[in-house]
Formats: sequence, C-alpha cells, structure tokens
Amino acid sequence: MEKSILVFTNGEKLGDGIIKLPLLHELKKRLPNYLLIWMTNKGKTVYNSFLQSIAAQYIDEIIEQADLSPFFWQDISNSYNFQNKKYEYILDTQKAIFRTFALKRIKSEHFISAAGNGLFSSISINKQSKNIRQYYLDDLFNLLNVIKPDKIDDTFKINIPEQLEKNLALIFKSQNKYIGIAPGAGEKNKIWPIEKFIEVGKYFEKKNYIIVLYLGPDEIKIKHQLITVFPKAVIPEDIIKDFSNIEIVMGSTKFINCAVANDSGIAHMLSTKYCPVIKLFGHKDSNKFTPQHKNLIPINSSEFNSRDVKIIPTVRVIREINKVIDWTIER
Repeated sequence: MEKSILVFTNGEKLGDGIIKLPLLHELKKRLPNYLLIWMTNKGKTVYNSFLQSIAAQYIDEIIEQADLSPFFWQDISNSYNFQNKKYEYILDTQKAIFRTFALKRIKSEHFISAAGNGLFSSISINKQSKNIRQYYLDDLFNLLNVIKPDKIDDTFKINIPEQLEKNLALIFKSQNKYIGIAPGAGEKNKIWPIEKFIEVGKYFEKKNYIIVLYLGPDEIKIKHQLITVFPKAVIPEDIIKDFSNIEIVMGSTKFINCAVANDSGIAHMLSTKYCPVIKLFGHKDSNKFTPQHKNLIPINSSEFNSRDVKIIPTVRVIREINKVIDWTIER
C-alpha cells in the first residue's frame, strides 16, 4: 500500500482555504513521503480554483464533491470509485456524524476524526473542553498531532510567485511608506463605517503614508468616493493583470507597512504574516477566526461593551496602527 493520507472536508471557500494553508504546510512537513489527497464531500474547494497554484505545492490529488453515501447498499460515491482504494490515514476535518459515517466506508489503516467526540476514530484523540474557545485551525492541528506530533512551524509564510513580486516592486517604491485599507465585507454587520476608514487614511496621509486600497466586488459604489478622497492611492489589482486579484493582494503584503480591514475575505488574503494586519470584529469571536501571531491583531467591539463593529472608535484603530508600524517586520 502506497503511503498516503486522505484529508476530508466539506469544501473550502476563499477564507477557509487561506486559513487552512498552514495545515497543508504542516501535513507535508510532517509527512513528506506521503501522497496528500484532499477530498471534499458536497462543496467545492478553492484549492482547485483560486488558490490552485499555491495548494499545488502541497496537494498531490484533489477529489472534489465526492458526495459520499452512508448506506451500505449504495456505492460509496457515484462520482468516484473507492471500492479498491485503501489509504494509510484518513483525516476527517469536519464533525457531522452522518458524513463521518459515510467516510468510514472508505478503507484505511488509521481513521482520525473528532466527530461524535472521537467515537469513530481508530486512535484515541484528545477531547477539548466545550468551554474553551480556540482558533479553529488548532482543532485540526490537534488531530494531526495524533498522526505525527510536532511543533507547529510559526515561521510559515505563503510563497509569493517570483514574477509577481517583481511586478509589485515596480509599483511599491522602497523609499515610500504604505498603509492598506480594506473597507468591505460580505456581511453588512461586519462593516466598520467608511467614514472611519477615511479618517484613518487621512491621518496617515498627513504622516506621509501612501494609501493602498483593497476593494472587493461589493465596493464598486465607494471606489469613486475613495479615489476622490485619496487621489494618490494605489490599487494594485488595477495595475497588474497577469495574476489573480487574490495573488496580487497577498503578494502586496510584502511591500506595505500595515493594513486595516473588516473581518472579511480580503482580511484573510492580507493575513500572510508579511505585514501587520489590524482586523476589526463585531459580533464574531476573534479568538476563533484569528490565529495567534504578532502580525495579526484583532480589535473587538467587546472592548467597548458592544457586539456592533461600528462602535469601535477611530482613535483606537489609529493607536494600534501607530504601535505596530514601529515594529521591525521581516520582509
């Protein structure tokens, strides 16, 4: 039997895919001689689309939308033949018992799962207290530790394509200072007021910083407003055309001094650890969605006894940015 590990998820949208990149790195670091097969159940994965060039550095095969059946009288999957397949390890990263029961039908030497409090796992797992809220990627690292214990590589950073870095170096001049602003989010209740973002930007413009704008598809309406307010602003995705917007945003973090963003997909793109990112949280738990790292700094509305992100004062954000831009950041 070939050395292999099958990792099972229910799919990755952009934010999930970026968050899980350190897991891909850890899997290959700890199990370098194993084939890594990434399988989704009903959902698709950005590792097969937007993040394919990055994920391909780690993943050997992607099985997308396998749609497993838990019923023994049916094929395991109508799309893929698992009848004669056997993996050394199956790592179940989701906790829905029905899906885990279906996954268990695929043959393996070792089956690792936290579903049903570890009921299906062939190797005993450490059960986490329900009262402890931790970054959800840590749960997956705990499962990986069952297979191969090791210290997490805190120095991991996403590899930026060399040509993209050269293109960005033509835009971002080494003698200039840059502050990134990402004012959008998919959910309206995650959005800090645009007026406050502008106030932050104007403050740092007066300190000779150039504003870098990161705008998603929902920010088309405010794009003209921001360009009017910040006529010297840089929008790197509008300049570089040979790479995806996602790669451009991620790559630009090697050149800016700091960024401030709502809890959004763009915030995940900016969280490469190359520069400090201030993430603004309202009703969501920052401990669950932000890893512990000196360059990833959450500001929570709970500091001001509220679950509304709009309550976070501008001075609090400016103070945090001033604090972090004095750090010596490894480039």
